[in-house]
Amino acid sequence: MAFSFPLYLLLPLLVSVTSAQSTCPDGEEIIYSPFRPWFSFDYGPEPGDCWKAAICTLGQADPARNQQFAATALVMGLLPMVFRDIAWPERRVVLVSSPLPTLAEVLVRALGLEPVITGGVAGWSAEDSERWIDWLRNSSIAGAALRSRFRAMILVFASLFALLASYAGLALVEIYSKRTALGCVYPIIALTWCLVSVIPAAIHVLFESFRRKGVKKGSESGDTRASAVQGGDQQWPVQISWGIYYIIGTLVYTSIMAVTPLELFVWVVIMAVVSGTGKMLALYICLMLRSPA
Repeated sequence: MAFSFPLYLLLPLLVSVTSAQSTCPDGEEIIYSPFRPWFSFDYGPEPGDCWKAAICTLGQADPARNQQFAATALVMGLLPMVFRDIAWPERRVVLVSSPLPTLAEVLVRALGLEPVITGGVAGWSAEDSERWIDWLRNSSIAGAALRSRFRAMILVFASLFALLASYAGLALVEIYSKRTALGCVYPIIALTWCLVSVIPAAIHVLFESFRRKGVKKGSESGDTRASAVQGGDQQWPVQISWGIYYIIGTLVYTSIMAVTPLELFVWVVIMAVVSGTGKMLALYICLMLRSPA
């Protein structure tokens, strides 16, 4: 009796795995099938079963292919942190002439940039700030928003359209190129992770407003450190909120399993586009509302 109880609990799982493997497509069709979603295969009595797709893909693959799947899952797990923060060290800081409106600041931080009032970056001298502003003026892309407010508004709407188009591309890539565990429950979980960044951003802005009030009262320094990790200079609730956000992102992207090399390349490209267009939108919002130049 001591050994029958755990076997009794595992029996339904073993039956489901066995039945799924008995209805798997033959050969390399499902193991190496870039851009063919799970619902394009016929798994027998219940076609379009996402869980059966995962069982068939990993169960029929040879050890070398399974090791490749594990390696690509590791690379996928690095995408959120690398493209959102690590790839944008000091360029993630945007100098502004005064604090942004609350909603605009939440959006800018959610997109990955750090609006900082000129002269408020710890370790930055006046020459460093002037060098940043000179880069802004001489940049053919970023400096275009400085020529007129009307042009800045056009660039904001253009970058917003580009960001929405990249989000749509991310959703299509997620649906048509993944065999994901979490995606069996919710199909566009990676896109949702990008949008949920407004929650830690709102917490960040809330505590930043408290910090500014403390600076006005003379209770603490108002300097912000140029960090490659968002919220690294803030209080612990902000750090925890961003930490939980990135942990969830890592879990989401590593759950996108059995990604082929071609699909991995497309994932890297689309994540770079999503990150780049989002940061351009955030930059243009800052320049339209509170340009330091």
